[in-house]
Amino acid sequence: MVDAIVSLAIEKLGAFIAQEVNILLEVKDNLRWLKDELRYLQSSVRSAESRLEEEQIRNWVEDVRDVANDAIKILSDFSAHQEEYAAPKRGILDRVRGCVCVCNGEVMLYDIGKEIESLKRRIEVIKNRRNEYRIDNILATPNKQQKERTLLRITAINNQVEVVGFEDDFKILKAELDSKDLALKVISIHGMGGLGKTSLATKLYNSSELRNFDTRAKVCVSNEYNIKDVLKRIVTSFMGAEYEQKLSTMDEYHLLQHLPELLQSQGRYLVLIDDIWDIKVWDQIKIAFPNQKNRSRIIITTRNKKVAEMADGKCFVHQLRFLTEDESWELFCKRAEPTIQNLKKLGREMVGKCRGLPLAIVVLSGLLSHNMSYEYWSKVKEHIWRHLKDDDLSPQIGEILSLSYNDLSPQMKDCFLYLARYPEDHVIDLDELKRLWIAEEFISEAEEGEGVIMEDLAEDCLNELINRNLLQVNDLRWNGQVQGCRVHDLVRDLAIKKAKEHKLLVVLESGKHHPEHIHLLEGQPRHVIYNEIGEYLKLVERRFDALLVRSLAVVNYLSGKYELEEMKLVCARFKNLKVLDMTSVHSEVIPEEIGDLVHLKYLGLMGREKYSKIPIDIPASIGKLKKLQTLHGRRSTDYTVPREICELHELRHLAINVTGSLNIGKHQTKLRTLLSIDYKEWMKIDTVNLTNLHTLFIYGQSNSYTLESVANLTSLQTFTLLFIFVEIPTLKPLSSCNRLKSVDLTGILKDPSELRHLPDSITDLSLVDTKLTEDPMPTLGSLSNLTALHLGSNVYRGNKMVCSENGFPSLQILILYNFLNLEELEVGDRAFPSLKQFQRFGCIKLKNIPVQLAECLQNS
Repeated sequence: MVDAIVSLAIEKLGAFIAQEVNILLEVKDNLRWLKDELRYLQSSVRSAESRLEEEQIRNWVEDVRDVANDAIKILSDFSAHQEEYAAPKRGILDRVRGCVCVCNGEVMLYDIGKEIESLKRRIEVIKNRRNEYRIDNILATPNKQQKERTLLRITAINNQVEVVGFEDDFKILKAELDSKDLALKVISIHGMGGLGKTSLATKLYNSSELRNFDTRAKVCVSNEYNIKDVLKRIVTSFMGAEYEQKLSTMDEYHLLQHLPELLQSQGRYLVLIDDIWDIKVWDQIKIAFPNQKNRSRIIITTRNKKVAEMADGKCFVHQLRFLTEDESWELFCKRAEPTIQNLKKLGREMVGKCRGLPLAIVVLSGLLSHNMSYEYWSKVKEHIWRHLKDDDLSPQIGEILSLSYNDLSPQMKDCFLYLARYPEDHVIDLDELKRLWIAEEFISEAEEGEGVIMEDLAEDCLNELINRNLLQVNDLRWNGQVQGCRVHDLVRDLAIKKAKEHKLLVVLESGKHHPEHIHLLEGQPRHVIYNEIGEYLKLVERRFDALLVRSLAVVNYLSGKYELEEMKLVCARFKNLKVLDMTSVHSEVIPEEIGDLVHLKYLGLMGREKYSKIPIDIPASIGKLKKLQTLHGRRSTDYTVPREICELHELRHLAINVTGSLNIGKHQTKLRTLLSIDYKEWMKIDTVNLTNLHTLFIYGQSNSYTLESVANLTSLQTFTLLFIFVEIPTLKPLSSCNRLKSVDLTGILKDPSELRHLPDSITDLSLVDTKLTEDPMPTLGSLSNLTALHLGSNVYRGNKMVCSENGFPSLQILILYNFLNLEELEVGDRAFPSLKQFQRFGCIKLKNIPVQLAECLQNS
């Protein structure tokens, strides 16, 4: 977190120095000195961020962070003043104001000099404190907490732990371990911290039902490892502690030779390698496990899905789930079973708060087992979250949940902590989240490379959090892609706590804070307000400088009443906002004053609570938001867009339902998302310069003539066409879109041959209401990269479809919906070689399913 802030400060200082800014030479020299000093301090900050539990280190790091933040603010304020000063002066009054600006500019130059001098003095103090408190010496010593974590993991693996709710998992994994396959097989178990990976793997390892292994070994790797030490512990586990003396003179190279030689004579072996964090560990030691074609097996546990999948080309990957309500209660009762009814009710409510996480349930049961009184249980219930995560009461849960967080890069930590903004159980819109990350500058344009843009980098961060099980997949799209995610309550609470500590973000809930809690806001650049905003505005008005706030979101706005004056106050006070998200606010008016927030990069518009045909007008003042990257609206609301929208040259994502005209300018070349636009208005747009457009949604209810302008969209990847009861024009222009991946067509296609124009790059295709007169399967089967195909109502009304020989070579998902006349589905040889999932709905006459599809048939 602090490393990222320091990096941003260094970047901004460098860019500022490089500009031809009219400032004193002495000031520029001081800026250069400040940049260099921050760069030298950064290496110590990186080391220190993993040791923030130590008070001296934490205080020192916070001092560095405050200087970096202040440097960024000074430069931002000065740049904003320069922009205002540089604005063209037209009338006499403007010229008078210009003269005033010149005078103000001189004062501003003097002020920035004083402020930089102040920062310079603070840097000197920070350097002196590093020596005085021997920060470098502390960082050089072993991390006590890390030793405790390693001990905790080793203790877990060496003890038999009661496993509840994993009976099916046990059977599945046991079958893989005991399969008849002679080759060496790797079985990977992955899931978030505290799910019970080690417990399940240990139960398998110790199971008397797996008697046919001649020798066994188990080892815990953890996130700080030494390959030589890992190999020694594996050999010692196989051969016994007395064998350790023979290994004392062996280095890593000789151990890698010695272990396979030992195993050659040991027969069928079973190895448990617990808690692998980095695939490099496995890559370095796997050569020590010979494939003796004797059904030997290796079990790996990891929090990282990517590690699990990359362990071996034929690896069996198993993801652990959360416990059900009944399983959770069963686990709880093993240590704290209540004997009276009122305790049972309390206990079930508290166990429900653990959301099926075994670690949380075990910690809770341990907390309650020593005092079975109703009074005590009621007290714990009242303060359950404090008890569950209080380090003194349950260090294990804090340690294990924090392990995944501490292993993240500084950038990933920012992205993770930002999840604290979302309410409990909220399903996160992933596209919205990625755009917010970019607007918050967790991901910057400076990181873009050849063929890699900010949205790609945000996607990588998102996948990393999912792979590490810090984000739970909530639901999938029809094509198997992740649609929405949630944050487990305990993980969310960790994010909230850390975000507040590191001054990344603070969450304030209306009705749960008081004016004397104004200190919660101090130093916090991002505020998230749950429920009413009025109470928050009163709190801010008293003693807080709203100009320090860079991001403001109003979430879960519950009140039906919305005061326009409240929004005007936001626009008047929070002048330096870069992110403003009001999509949870219900309103029929967007104030003209929104245009005064000239630093905005992300604007989430308020809208109607329920859908109405009457649109909401976006004011013309939006044209002043020159830095705006994303304009996001409520899905239940249509918006009219002023012609001034064309002045937003930085706009990347226009994610609103547009009604009426849309004036896209020739300089808006960065536009990547356009959702959604009427066909008649789309026809008026010159698309020659929209070469970066990635996602496009066009709808129409009247006859259309051509999609020719789509051919210019050389970067188009996602295309949706929704024509209600009207004919779709020729698809030939799509053949020019060589990067097109996902196509969703709803509307009449009179000529079945139109499907031949779909480019071979397509991976996902959905057709609805096309009313084709010929079987589409022979044409679609030739799309070599197609992995997901959805054919909906009224696509084809014939009674037979034929999938040609060798057709659909890459298809993994096939869905047929409401093929009311379909009686026969013929599949040629070697068709569907990659199919994993076949679903049919409403195909009432289709009785016989070809064997290639029947093997993949899911409940429908």
